[in-house]
Amino acid sequence: MAISWISSVTVLSLCLTCASYAQSTSNFTIVGGQIYTPGLAIVDSPQPFTPLGGDFLEVALDISGDGKLSQPYFPPEADTGTLNITMFLFSYDTFLNLTISNGTTYGWRNDSFEDSEFKCNGKTTQGFQNAGCQEIMAQESGSTVKHVKWAWPDCLIGTKSSDRDRSSYNISIHQQFRINGTAFYTIFNLPIQVTNTIPQLTQLATIGTRPLCSLRQNTLQNQSAQDASVLGPTSQPYLGGAVSIGGSGQNGSPSSGGSTNSNGSPTSNASPTSNPGLPSPNTNGVVDRRLNGVYVHFVIACLGTALLY
Repeated sequence: MAISWISSVTVLSLCLTCASYAQSTSNFTIVGGQIYTPGLAIVDSPQPFTPLGGDFLEVALDISGDGKLSQPYFPPEADTGTLNITMFLFSYDTFLNLTISNGTTYGWRNDSFEDSEFKCNGKTTQGFQNAGCQEIMAQESGSTVKHVKWAWPDCLIGTKSSDRDRSSYNISIHQQFRINGTAFYTIFNLPIQVTNTIPQLTQLATIGTRPLCSLRQNTLQNQSAQDASVLGPTSQPYLGGAVSIGGSGQNGSPSSGGSTNSNGSPTSNASPTSNPGLPSPNTNGVVDRRLNGVYVHFVIACLGTALLY
């Protein structure tokens, strides 16, 4: 009887965990594998909660709105277009807030301490510029997808999730853009797990020394501070009617809005079971409900199984 009671509690605990995970994933607007941010960029990869490691991080951003925007996509004076994208990696578990790309031309502070491949305008041994100096929208000229590549810095080296600063993180994508002449600023946080092996030496530099976390560290703002900086459209631009599917650029104008949690506020922590504070689901009925349905049926099945014990 005691074993039956313990089994029941275990199953119920697993069900509640699954329910929590289902609730958090439902906050992502994912269409055909693409993750819609509250701005004009669409994330092709990585997917939410992916365990990552290896030699470097790669983030693929579709800047064309999956073909919905007319070119050019990076117009300084245009009524509709992306003005700037910056990217960070942060965690409230480790209190790190590392610059991936700040879009400046001066590079890292005191980058003379690093291998030449990781300095501003330097290229890795694989031929790509390590994220940091170049404006994301200006790289890979002519391509509608920007591949932001960033060598994992030294504090993330390890083989276990418990090693040093390896934990749950958010890839924080900051966008400045205009829609029909109205300026917006959004923050989109994509949770990942830095848990796969990151080797001590990198193949991206001749000497093999990894970039320094100390040169990329920034003050970690709390959620309220980041919320206050956000000025997002009232709905997702492509799914809410602000940008026409035809690609000509305009079809109505969103209101100036304000800082809201549903339009890209940062997460309260970088845990996969927490609400990541991303764009609200069901913005235009496009969220893949099949995924949510699977979770609902699974949780119901779990509860039914628990009652049998």
